[in-house]
Amino acid sequence: MDDLNPNQIKQMIAMLQSMLPQDQSDEPETNSVIRSKNIDTKKKRVNKFEQMSEYTMHKDDVAIDQALSKYPPVARNRSYTPLKVVCRVCGRTETVNPAMIDSVERYKCNKCSAMAG
Repeated sequence: MDDLNPNQIKQMIAMLQSMLPQDQSDEPETNSVIRSKNIDTKKKRVNKFEQMSEYTMHKDDVAIDQALSKYPPVARNRSYTPLKVVCRVCGRTETVNPAMIDSVERYKCNKCSAMAG
């Protein structure tokens, strides 16, 4: 870059300016002008997701929700009979809520669940 003389630099600038579209002004835009243009375009955008079928799909799909729910919604103060289970990794015996486990034979305590392997 040190080999270029001022005439070559001016030629290069002229070539680059000729490649720019002609409707742009010679003055560079400030950041505030650019920011205001971005804000204006965001206001004019249309949310196309609202016209897609996926927008209301969750309302129509009640059957899958019923199939996936393990238990119906219940009050939080419902009592339960604790279930005695043994961790299959460390052998620790604990009492847990039956809704928290799928199978007594496959129970893993929190400590063993957090370990790798």
